[in-house]
Amino acid sequence: MSKRISKYVKQYLDDVAQISSLKTVRSLQELHVEELPFDRQMLALSPLYRASRKHYLALGGTFTKKICSTLRSLSSDDIFKNEVEYSPAESEVLWFAQNPEFVSDADAEVLALQRFNDISIFHEQNHRVVWKLLPAAPADKNGFRRFLNFAESAVVTLDAALGDELGPELSMPSLRLNLLYRPAGDFKTDGSRNHLIAFFCATYFLLDRVHKIDILKAVNYLFQEQKALNRQAVARALELNESFTDVTNPQWQALYWQKAAKKLQVLNKKSKKPVLLLPQDPLDLGAELELIHDILDYFDQSHPLSQQGKSGKKDKKIRA
Repeated sequence: MSKRISKYVKQYLDDVAQISSLKTVRSLQELHVEELPFDRQMLALSPLYRASRKHYLALGGTFTKKICSTLRSLSSDDIFKNEVEYSPAESEVLWFAQNPEFVSDADAEVLALQRFNDISIFHEQNHRVVWKLLPAAPADKNGFRRFLNFAESAVVTLDAALGDELGPELSMPSLRLNLLYRPAGDFKTDGSRNHLIAFFCATYFLLDRVHKIDILKAVNYLFQEQKALNRQAVARALELNESFTDVTNPQWQALYWQKAAKKLQVLNKKSKKPVLLLPQDPLDLGAELELIHDILDYFDQSHPLSQQGKSGKKDKKIRA
């Protein structure tokens, strides 16, 4: 007997059907994470997603099957371990998508599936890669806080780059399924390097608690010859979840900054990298932006993403 399903459940089923129908590539099996929902499809679809996985595995990164809710993940200080925990739920997701009529409360089932599959593996593994690419972290609290915000902004910028690569048709269902955290932008400069650098700066200012009404002025101060593009980048950055920028991120830093500093010291113990001393005034960012160019270049080794926009024309590297 058929049951009437809510719009919420229908949207979830449509998203699962759309993403699960994408082609997979058998030769990428060695990169696949077992029972991670839609991992095969994302590996086949996205060169950036593949590059991220390859970089993470090259660092010795591993994946551990463990039922993992969002709240437990956010309360962890283990983003410095080369291990990402994930809920092995692919079979469960696909079974429900094919048999929703057998579930007594389909809305509750979707809520449960989303709660335990609310972590983007792409985002998590990029955190581990970015630690390796950045200089050493400062030891003092305020300097380390700025370092964490800089790193987080770099990872969020990669999220945006993935959204741009997928485009609006695929990035929105991927966002709802928590495969990524940032959808494609709705403007012509999607994927351009200049856009991503401006987006990075706006995100960093936001995490560094610059007042929102001043962020566009700050980005325009750094990049005075691209104000139209800056408006787009800032508007996109301000879409970042307020509960993360205003609550989760500062609370996590307050709770874990000392543990995090010690763990990064261990990671950098054998490194000769200089300490990254970010300016107290974020408007003084300058040479530090070379690091973001370098990170994007590193992820672009096997794919030209971020080097050019949809027009195919290369952007000139912007410098503050």
